[in-house]
Amino acid sequence: MRLILLDTNFWLMPFENGVDIFSQLDRLSEDSPYEIGLPNSVKSELDAMAASPLNRKRTRAARSASRVIEQLMKEGKVKLLASTGPADGSLITLALQTGAWVATNDRELRLRLKAKKIKVVILRDDHMLAFV
Repeated sequence: MRLILLDTNFWLMPFENGVDIFSQLDRLSEDSPYEIGLPNSVKSELDAMAASPLNRKRTRAARSASRVIEQLMKEGKVKLLASTGPADGSLITLALQTGAWVATNDRELRLRLKAKKIKVVILRDDHMLAFV
């Protein structure tokens, strides 16, 4: 089963951009079974955003993402993964260890992932996910 790791910005997409990331991931995986992995460092980033009063739109999106994550975890559709350090480093380490794809729109992280030959999923044209 394919493992797909979602960066923090991907969890926010449904609420900030109206993108149905799950149907798009189904399309990219060609309906092959996959599991969504959530490094605990990414979850910590989302939790910090959800608690931050600095950007109301982002705070609302992070709270909504956290609720969706909790529901998906209860349904067994998202697996919380142990990780240490910053989220970007955790995503790279876990992808190298497991052969996972990483979904991110962070330009710097994308470059680091591509340098390590890790398959990267991005948002293209504000509504479609694609590989880079």
